[in-house]
Amino acid sequence: MKKYNYQDWLKAQISDDPEVILAGKLEYLRLYLTDAMRQVRKNAGLTQAQLAEKLGVQQAAVSKLESALKEREFESVLHYLYALNADLLVAVKQGEELYQASDNEGVLLVDVPAEVKDLASKEKMSLREYVRAAIAAFSPKFTEVIKSGIAFLESDDPVAVQVREVLGNRSSRPLQKTNSLTGETPIPQEILQKSIEEVVVELERLYQNCPKDEWRYAGGEVLAGSVATGGFSREESDEDAEIELQDLAESLLEKLAEIWVKFE
Repeated sequence: MKKYNYQDWLKAQISDDPEVILAGKLEYLRLYLTDAMRQVRKNAGLTQAQLAEKLGVQQAAVSKLESALKEREFESVLHYLYALNADLLVAVKQGEELYQASDNEGVLLVDVPAEVKDLASKEKMSLREYVRAAIAAFSPKFTEVIKSGIAFLESDDPVAVQVREVLGNRSSRPLQKTNSLTGETPIPQEILQKSIEEVVVELERLYQNCPKDEWRYAGGEVLAGSVATGGFSREESDEDAEIELQDLAESLLEKLAEIWVKFE
């Protein structure tokens, strides 16, 4: 199993609410994990000794993993679960409370607090979609996907340049003076960087969840929602401007799809 730096994952922000994080402090789930992990092993028809041999460790290590009295490393628990082809045990943390979940489609999310439900509602996502999006935000693959999208939008591709012009209208702060040689108005990087990352994350969600024939409209909504002043908005733009924005969104998603398909 490939080793990842889980501590970096735990420091990452996965929502606008910094209190919602993927729980890696599995000692808080000792009792739940003890029962669940032991049951997973028994369902696989393995003794502790047999599982230890499968994992390449001593039986005492398996016993420790299944003990409610012992602390365990995140990597060790994942190794145990992967060896048994088990569903990963996932939790959402809200404040000091930890709420259990699972990535198994056949298992309902349980004990999820109202605050997390509200966050999912604000994002217009189901509770399961929100939790899964939170989990995905910790994936090294997801990080690379987002970085590749940002790199494209920072490139000289004509579509990327046009999108940056739209995103530059998010801030009411005055832009720098127009370059007399290129005719372009540089957009301050501190304004643009956040805009690009936010939009790439939203577009990646569309790429994963929306049929291609919906990209045009849904992508247009993303770009329209990214313009705060001086640009298009659904309330204020005329029909031609809205169509132009949807054309741009469709072109952008097609470009990103050519990049992101390589990560599948």
